[in-house]
Amino acid sequence: MNNEQQATNADIDVSNFSRHLNGRNAPIWWGIIGLILIELSVVSAFTVTYLYLYMQHPQWPPNDIELPPLLIPTWSMILMLLSCVTMYLAGKSVEKSQPKGFVIYTFASVFMALLVLWIRWGQFDNFSMSWNEHVYGSLLWTISGFHFIHIVSAAIGTAAIGFFGVAGFYTKQRQIGVVVDTMYWNFVALAWLPFYFVLYYFPRF
Repeated sequence: MNNEQQATNADIDVSNFSRHLNGRNAPIWWGIIGLILIELSVVSAFTVTYLYLYMQHPQWPPNDIELPPLLIPTWSMILMLLSCVTMYLAGKSVEKSQPKGFVIYTFASVFMALLVLWIRWGQFDNFSMSWNEHVYGSLLWTISGFHFIHIVSAAIGTAAIGFFGVAGFYTKQRQIGVVVDTMYWNFVALAWLPFYFVLYYFPRF
């Protein structure tokens, strides 16, 4: 056995390693950052595509299509932003060893996400064009559907986090799951801001 094989087979002392890494020391923290960056590129691509087409057409939406209503999307945006606050409070509850508060704030966030999904589903029924009618309809349906699916995934993941919280799984030392879930939740909520402005505000100018 040569020296290289001996080095490979040598025992590695991991006694100083911790099972409960938090923040940037945890590989999953960087994994979520990578996932957010990938999905941020998709959000940027949709936004830039919409703005490009908006600037290329003197009339937008084209063909005298009725503008989408503003009030209901505004309410859904407010709910998403409020859910960021409750997710923040849920994380703080873990840090303060307050499991009851964590469960309440986590499921409050999920409840607001479900309200947003219910509102969005109603919007789909009220769109005045199909997805394949023209480029405006395609973008409206694609962006709305894209964000809808992300809310569904965030709500399912956060509900799972909440049930783990009910079981008392999370502690101040064991909270990386809460941290990365909150990061993704905030991304999903804030990703709606550029979509909200390009879909519902820009066509009014």
